[in-house]
Amino acid sequence: MSYKFRDITPLALCLIFALIIAGNAHSQRLTPNQTQTIRNTILRYLGKEANLRVLENGKAAFLPVGKDTLFNIHGLRYVFKLKGDSAIRLDQSVYHGSNFHRYLFQHDGKMMALGGYGMFVTNNNLEAFNTEAHEWYLIRTHGDVPKSIKGAGLRFGHFIYILNNCIDGNNLDDTRADEHFYRLDLRNMSWTQFKEFRPDHLSLIPEDFFYLRDYVIAKGINHSYVYNLKTREFIYGDNDALGIKQFNGYNTNVHDNYLDAWILDSAQTVIKDPQRNIEDLWQENSKLITPLVLEPTLFTQYPSETSALLLGIPLSIFGLVLYRRRQRKQINNPSHHPLVTRILQHNQTSFSQEELDTLLDIAHMEGESKKTKRHRLLSMIESQYPGLIERHKDSTDKRRFLYFIHKNED
Repeated sequence: MSYKFRDITPLALCLIFALIIAGNAHSQRLTPNQTQTIRNTILRYLGKEANLRVLENGKAAFLPVGKDTLFNIHGLRYVFKLKGDSAIRLDQSVYHGSNFHRYLFQHDGKMMALGGYGMFVTNNNLEAFNTEAHEWYLIRTHGDVPKSIKGAGLRFGHFIYILNNCIDGNNLDDTRADEHFYRLDLRNMSWTQFKEFRPDHLSLIPEDFFYLRDYVIAKGINHSYVYNLKTREFIYGDNDALGIKQFNGYNTNVHDNYLDAWILDSAQTVIKDPQRNIEDLWQENSKLITPLVLEPTLFTQYPSETSALLLGIPLSIFGLVLYRRRQRKQINNPSHHPLVTRILQHNQTSFSQEELDTLLDIAHMEGESKKTKRHRLLSMIESQYPGLIERHKDSTDKRRFLYFIHKNED
């Protein structure tokens, strides 16, 4: 059977149209109508600020959930479903403050947001959007839960890692880098804390986070981290050298692996900055590429402490052996009691009680006095030379004792 061109054209057009729809199902661009709908929604709450908000933040705003593309404005909790040329609002939220720099992701068919900063408070919340209740709700986590989360979120399989986390001063104190990074296991919602062992991570205070298709950027004032989600590697470098410009008052859109920025020039005029392809940035700075270690060993996390421990164990053993040897050292040492030296120099290795009393120079004493003196002298000898004299009952007469001399050799 054969088909003429005019017979297959409608089928081909349908397939092409379906491919176009599928290709745009999870796009990271808003149509003019969607943009206007979203801005009109937030206008009543934010006023003129609504027109200043950057909407197209890549994976920080557009989230594929099943066959749908959901849109969540960075910093707010409004949720829209993008369908064709429409933006359909799903939430019933009222304006209750901002939540910037949260990490947006999908899990178990739900839109989720982790951490963020708003209303002068940095939180550690894990929130999920309930499509039936049309509202956000909290999910409980456990383990080494971070006190606050304002960092770069990287997801690999069931794990989400928070790197470059910072402890925000909340306008009361200086912001500082967190000394730890964190892993959230989505299977049981448990946190694991790791000591941050990378010095550059501890010196960077990120001001912005960009979530691209294959990259995550943690951007500081002068330096930035660029994480490659495909290769689990990163680049750390100077912003100017990397081509990530820093000006006051700039806004940045994210499209796939591109950054579109509006900046202030030297005359304080807002201008469009050339589009930056982060894939090109990655290739241009290949010499800076470093493997990303996300499951560090104890030695990696605590090199000084672990080295000290490993060195301390053999030193402790050596010290213990040396101590024991000194305790058992043959007494040609002048620091020992003369009585101990006399016993060590004696050739006889076993004594009856009468012979021992003669050696101890107490044979002339009577009854209880001799017994008390013998006990004191044997206690002194034991303290100076442990194990030197050992007492056993005489096998031929259980009422008597024999004393054996044990001279320890080094």
